[in-house]
Amino acid sequence: MTPAVQGKSNIQRIMLVGPDRNETLRKRFQAVGREVVAVNDSRNAIEHARHELFDTTVVLSSGSPINVAETIFNLRDLNRSMEIILLVDRPAKHPSRFLRQLIEHPIEGTRILTRRQLRQHLHVSAPSLLPGD
Repeated sequence: MTPAVQGKSNIQRIMLVGPDRNETLRKRFQAVGREVVAVNDSRNAIEHARHELFDTTVVLSSGSPINVAETIFNLRDLNRSMEIILLVDRPAKHPSRFLRQLIEHPIEGTRILTRRQLRQHLHVSAPSLLPGD
């Protein structure tokens, strides 16, 4: 084996972008065997994505919609194969214009999930490893 292949881990790498109160998301991902790198803002996310490979990036929808979209576009430009999940608060009866536009015209390779949907996705992928809710 070459050193590059030999050093490659089978553990899925996740980057969390934005404030993760009480580190809930980080703990959930780690509980199902993911390696997690958490960053507070888009600038740090872009810097990490330039130097490290991630299987998935979870962008928390806090902050301005323009900043969130710009972060997603920049991450997509750096790594087209990386899955990007935009994590939104539960769907409102009247979603913001930004969220409506993303739902109607999603950014290539980006999924929009609520925290509940993400939790269900993780539960299905590794139910015996999830911490109690």
